Amino acid sequence: MADLRQKTFKVGLVGRALAVFRVNGVVIYNDHDPNVQNQSSELELIAALLEYMETPQYLRKLLFRRRRELRYAGILPPLRTPHHALANEKNREGDFREAVVLHADDRRSILELGLREKGVTNIKLEVGQRLTVRLLRRLDGDKFLVVPSAREETGEYWGFKVLRAENLRDALSLVRADYILGTSRYGKNIYESMSAIKGSNPKSMAIAFGGPFSGLYEICKRQKVAPEKLFNVIVNTIPEQGAATVRTEEALLATLALINVLLRE
Repeated sequence: MADLRQKTFKVGLVGRALAVFRVNGVVIYNDHDPNVQNQSSELELIAALLEYMETPQYLRKLLFRRRRELRYAGILPPLRTPHHALANEKNREGDFREAVVLHADDRRSILELGLREKGVTNIKLEVGQRLTVRLLRRLDGDKFLVVPSAREETGEYWGFKVLRAENLRDALSLVRADYILGTSRYGKNIYESMSAIKGSNPKSMAIAFGGPFSGLYEICKRQKVAPEKLFNVIVNTIPEQGAATVRTEEALLATLALINVLLRE
């Protein structure tokens, strides 16, 4: 179980990095590394912890049952993103909140909002469904009239979606990005590549990282696919690294920080 605690801590670092740099989605993929046993369960562990982190605290007991993977979820750091609003935040008419459907019939649905009031909408929704809602107005009693909304309507960073993929190729297909950037110690210099990246003027970008025991080139070789078929470019974001290896959570922070600055120059 000590190993589970350490893994939970590392995933916490990943989740914080995703939120800090406003990442909209993350895909956990199986790299089929022979050095890793039970990789499917490892993939599920990472995905479950990230989903738990991304979920507002007031909805977690409704959406997550007791399970081994979440035994040490208490050590996960809070995200404090806009959609993780406290009870004294985003509680006015026109505000957006995350909600879960508690009850539904042909006339209306009742939702948990993380507020003193429950949400109510005249739309029949699926019990247990999580969704974004806009607060319309307070009703008599302890209810708030709400309307389901798209997360894009909030105008704020509204967390990340967690997806799973059986391999690297499938993972990159899921994100459907305009520009796909790979990371490797054997990649091109990031500064030399920036002009080409900016020149393509991508509306969305996906960044791929290798696993704990093998990088993207090795993973591509194992999956019998040429790197140039998957990536627009593969770059080295930690040149002249001082340690023999760079952990994924370290590479994630370094890369997102660089891209965040360089794309805005």
